[in-house]
Amino acid sequence: MSKVNMRWAKFAAVVSIWVGYICLLLLVHLCITVLKLPNRWEIISRVTNSFTFILRTILNINLTIAGDAGQVQSGGTVIISNHLSYVDGIILGSIFPVVFVSKREVSKWPIIGLWVTLCGTVFINRQRKERILLLILEMRRRLKQGANILLFPEGRASNGDRLLPFQSAPLAAPLHNRSIIVPVILAYKSIDDKPVSNENRDLIYCYDEMDFMPHFWKLLSLHSIDAVLTVQPKIDCSRYEDNSAGRKKLALECYNRVSGRVVAFDLKGSV
Repeated sequence: MSKVNMRWAKFAAVVSIWVGYICLLLLVHLCITVLKLPNRWEIISRVTNSFTFILRTILNINLTIAGDAGQVQSGGTVIISNHLSYVDGIILGSIFPVVFVSKREVSKWPIIGLWVTLCGTVFINRQRKERILLLILEMRRRLKQGANILLFPEGRASNGDRLLPFQSAPLAAPLHNRSIIVPVILAYKSIDDKPVSNENRDLIYCYDEMDFMPHFWKLLSLHSIDAVLTVQPKIDCSRYEDNSAGRKKLALECYNRVSGRVVAFDLKGSV
């Protein structure tokens, strides 16, 4: 199959799955409301998990996991990761049932915007720092409902040259809830069987002011992507005081784990 035909075939598959998923989400939301179920976002996160797994399969993203992904089992866990692209969310969402935390601009993206809104994403308004309290309250509410949260503490995607400083403010939510944090490291190894380099990395990486649709259109032309996910040992937030100093210490430990300065694992296998 030529690249052009493959791109259109993948696009048709993504749109078809997206339409079906949106309809399913609306139905699930309606059922939760009618039945007055208390764990809306835990249920929605599990539906989202199935959708992102299918999406990852369509994009032919092969993933090798190092470490114990089973640490995320009971719900109410915060998964933190380095951030290189919206593709990170597809990969991590296919492994863990999660609710996303994302910048407000994503809600306006074509295709993705409606999806992330319906799946309970907590949006960060970077232009209005005073709304950070609302962000923390929404995160705490989802954690209490038994949903896992995926957080990128860098605050934005980067080109991978270095790990950006972690924002400590969003960590107030798991700290106050005495939650478990599971740090992970996501690395892209190859694109169409060629090692990821400065020359080809932007076919996957999406950062700064890159537009979503042109980037996604290029992504659809790729035959395969190989990535490695390293799951670091969990962090128990009850070890830290629930104050500003405790939050900064927690952010530092999270940074050290995600930067790879703490603990390494042998590869366990592909999923």
